[in-house]
Amino acid sequence: ASSWVETLARKRLAVDASIWLIQFIKAMRDERGEMVRNAPLLGLFRRLCKLVFLHVRPVVVFDGATPELKLRTLQRRRYARDKQERNLKKTA
Repeated sequence: ASSWVETLARKRLAVDASIWLIQFIKAMRDERGEMVRNAPLLGLFRRLCKLVFLHVRPVVVFDGATPELKLRTLQRRRYARDKQERNLKKTA
């Protein structure tokens, strides 16, 4: 059974660096829940190595500033998270 990644062998694949970096910041945690030191760099390096191993030619894209719509979304999320934390402190 071949995987879909094998269909990318010997092809270029554009990867959005910002999405990957955020994934590693959120996912790579130690037993205390703290981010693993250099998690974004380690994760990016490991994924790129895996792609090269599978004969995929990654092109890493850093597309500049965050769009206005995404900034507003991030602000709403931050506000909701802060509000939730305040409510938790009140009930604790």
